[in-house]
Amino acid sequence: MARSQWRQLIMAAVVVVCFGLTSAFLGCSNQPARPKTYPVHGTVTFNGTPVEGATVTFVPKEGATGDPKPQAATAITDSNGRYSIGTFGTGDGAIPGEYLVKVTKYRVAQQQQASNDPESQMQAYLQHRQDAQQQAGPKNELPAKYENEKTSGLFITVQRGDNPFDINLQP
Repeated sequence: MARSQWRQLIMAAVVVVCFGLTSAFLGCSNQPARPKTYPVHGTVTFNGTPVEGATVTFVPKEGATGDPKPQAATAITDSNGRYSIGTFGTGDGAIPGEYLVKVTKYRVAQQQQASNDPESQMQAYLQHRQDAQQQAGPKNELPAKYENEKTSGLFITVQRGDNPFDINLQP
């Protein structure tokens, strides 16, 4: 290759690299930043007993205002009933604003161990059919009023800083 061809090739490579870096820089800078979130944490109890595996959901109050506007956030309680709310990721907090709160804990049907015994299989099948007739879908183990943020009676105003929020459910 002649020297002028090498020079053109190098210049073309430099232009491509500069264009790629400029595009990457502009692409990253044009993305809106996530709104600032603040920690919200607490314990969920039912009749004074910690509730494991409950889903806590913060629903922005109707007509909620703010800049940025509040967004839904969720958490699942641990074995001690503790939770940390997350909006964009697990436990990252909530955007400041007013929220209604709902809490659910759905029972997961347990699978019975398979047996090769035809009589056991028949009993398992009959039990399964009976369970299916009694229960159409998952069953919430907590009082129904807590399933809906509008009937739960639970609410929180998330503010800048730390926001402890214990949830004491009653029958």
